[in-house]
Amino acid sequence: MLEVEKRKNLVIIKVSGRLEINQALELEDLINSHIANGAKFFVFDLGNINYLSSSGIRVFIATLRQLKDLNGRMILANLSNNVIKTLKIVELDGLFEIVDNVEDAVKILEKE
Repeated sequence: MLEVEKRKNLVIIKVSGRLEINQALELEDLINSHIANGAKFFVFDLGNINYLSSSGIRVFIATLRQLKDLNGRMILANLSNNVIKTLKIVELDGLFEIVDNVEDAVKILEKE
């Protein structure tokens, strides 16, 4: 399940359940829609994800690249232990900006 909250130029997307191919495609469409409408700053709340597939990881990498081209930024927040473990296994935990909670991520991005 995907829940969206928009604050000024910041989009917060809460992802729940299993982030597999179908939900990853839905997430990608949602992100692209917000980018097309001018959004450049994203927080992804991943606290309720119990499984992160390679399709989900691909969406985050593609989004990171897109936002860098737009001088934007994204932060992953509230990661579950499963998500942290998955990112470490594939050695991508250093690629993403990760914070403990959504509020901290919002504070960081509101300074942009």
